Amino acid sequence: MYEFNGITMWSLQAIAIDFAIIIALFVSLKYIKGWVSNLHANDEITERDNFAFGISFAAGLVALAIVLTGVSSGAFAVSLQQEALQMAAYGLLAIVLIKLGHFFQDKVALRKVSLHDEIVKGNVTAAVIDFGHVVSVAIVIRSALFWVATEGWHGLPIIIAAFIIGSIALLLVSQYRVQLFKRTNRSGDCLQQAIVDGNLAVGIRYAGFLIGSALALTAASGIAPYAADSINTSLIFWAISALVSLVAFIVLHLITIKIILSGCDISDEVNRQKNVGVATISAAISFAVGITMATLLGA
Repeated sequence: MYEFNGITMWSLQAIAIDFAIIIALFVSLKYIKGWVSNLHANDEITERDNFAFGISFAAGLVALAIVLTGVSSGAFAVSLQQEALQMAAYGLLAIVLIKLGHFFQDKVALRKVSLHDEIVKGNVTAAVIDFGHVVSVAIVIRSALFWVATEGWHGLPIIIAAFIIGSIALLLVSQYRVQLFKRTNRSGDCLQQAIVDGNLAVGIRYAGFLIGSALALTAASGIAPYAADSINTSLIFWAISALVSLVAFIVLHLITIKIILSGCDISDEVNRQKNVGVATISAAISFAVGITMATLLGA
């Protein structure tokens, strides 16, 4: 069979099938988003010009794309039919896990505010936080997919278990930010109230920190050894590595931001003065520290 740089006609057919399924998944996300939100996506985006809904919908597309990079990696299945079945099944599973992780973050981490209701009202701050939740969950799912070395269906339960551990770790990060906001905010308002008030700076900083934390969690896939014959031990190592990675991320983030924004009362600038510029720098630092850890330590 003719082969160019390792690509054969058979693999081109498999790639074409994967692309077709991926496009179908992207299209289906639009209808799933409308169904879950009990809204018509086109009406919100074009008729009402709901910028917040657009951000939330874009978050789903970005999240799905992130997860699908993990689904589509690795070797092809033994047949085109099996390849199509695995891609479709794992793609649908990705959507379900994203929705579950998203629901978990919204209802547990920020239970005093309904992000959905705020987004319907056009609250951009709520949409930015929603973006952070969805994308961070997707990064954790992708990390679990890369960590589990088992091909086919056998790795599915381990992926779900690793996803649950990662989601709990993200919840701890969310609670850390909520408590930190309460402790450093001079006016005494909680983070949820800042969301309702539309403090965009708070939303940007929170979302950036959460995404950076998720990237740091990716380091666990490179630290924790995966052994198919010792799943429980592997998952324990994964959990420990995830917690260690998060602690390291928080420390490195704190050191970096204190150096870069020395002399600046970051909490006052973001929480009270609603300084979007400072919040964006803070989010960028979170992303930089997280992706550096993922690159140096991740699988």
